[in-house]
Amino acid sequence: MSNLQLFIRHPDEIPLDLEVIERPVARSDDSIPLRLVCRLPVPLECGQQVSINARSQIHCPDIKGQVDWCHPQRGGFELGILFPDSEHAMRVRMFEQVCHIRRYRRLLEETQGRFLSEDEAALEWIARYAALFPANAL
Repeated sequence: MSNLQLFIRHPDEIPLDLEVIERPVARSDDSIPLRLVCRLPVPLECGQQVSINARSQIHCPDIKGQVDWCHPQRGGFELGILFPDSEHAMRVRMFEQVCHIRRYRRLLEETQGRFLSEDEAALEWIARYAALFPANAL
């Protein structure tokens, strides 16, 4: 496997909760270099195990990860989260696609006055952006 690291940036306008969990998440041999990058108002320590949840209406599958890095940013902290195996990486990738589609739909409403259904927005977003979304052979 190459040393290539792939990052998915979580949209700031969609609230995300990271809950620190005490029980370590076992890493498997099929882990991949995919990272989720998100912003939080409070810092987390490198190495902390987290469960990722969404405060919004978006269904969030059971996603566990580990804080890889945490840097102060204006108004909060930016975190990089890595995943213990390809299953959790696939879950976060699918969840993040839904988040980005919701963001796209909202952006079209605000900037162009276009009101699309969730399905219409998904089809349009997939046609335009899915090929650019990190996959790393997932």
